[in-house]
Amino acid sequence: MFKDEILERIFTHPEMQKIPIGCQSTAVHVFQEVIEEVNKEGIYGTISELLSE
Repeated sequence: MFKDEILERIFTHPEMQKIPIGCQSTAVHVFQEVIEEVNKEGIYGTISELLSE
């Protein structure tokens, strides 16, 4: 789901480098699944709206 340029930014982030690669892949996979679920539920909005408390 994520474009290659987004995946590259995620995996090269300094904080991501601190955890094992298997955990990195699991984390990204979970985020992709959650975003897909939100999309199917019809919860649309800007990134700012989706991330605000």
